Amino acid sequence: MSAATGARGQASAGTQTQTLDRVVAAVGNTAITASDLESEYRLELFLDGKEPEGDPDVATLNQVRQRLIDRLLLEDEVRDDGIKVSSDNPAVAARWGELQKKFPSPEAFASGLAKLGTSQDAVKNALVQEEAILRLIDQRLRPEAVVEPAEIETYYHNTLVPSLEREGNQQPPPLGDVENRIREILVQQKIDSLLDAWLKRLRKGGDVQIFGNPEAGGNP
Repeated sequence: MSAATGARGQASAGTQTQTLDRVVAAVGNTAITASDLESEYRLELFLDGKEPEGDPDVATLNQVRQRLIDRLLLEDEVRDDGIKVSSDNPAVAARWGELQKKFPSPEAFASGLAKLGTSQDAVKNALVQEEAILRLIDQRLRPEAVVEPAEIETYYHNTLVPSLEREGNQQPPPLGDVENRIREILVQQKIDSLLDAWLKRLRKGGDVQIFGNPEAGGNP
């Protein structure tokens, strides 16, 4: 989980330490440092059941920085809405179980956690934060993601049936059997679009600052 919780780059006897702690962005009073991006990058890979292969390039770190900014903006909205998610929430517990299954063995999971350099509690807390954000997005945007019957029919005839036929299925299910599934697919697509627009508004209205390239050793 990122350490971006208001830390500021501090003077150090070592030049390398100064570089790692260089502030690369700020959201309100919360600074994001180069080392925050490195931690966030490694956490994202761990949550996908992967390990980093070498150091991330500038383009990757820029993407991580944008995702971290978006997360901090959404966490502000979570607090404003008073959304609370506990570590024993069933959804969090399920995601924790799914995360462990991404690794070939408990030993591999423990090894990945050790290489990440953090604790199980810290990773679980990241899942808690993500679940709170998912709940926020669903509460805010699902009511706007209205799907019309005509859209379901269009998806069925133009997307689902051709896809099944390409897979060799000559007897696609009746529309009525898959209507609810199609509706949820379309709802999620609309939520994704609404979320992109919402994040653009949050970035524009929020106190977001970007400082140079996030690469270690880059100029601020």
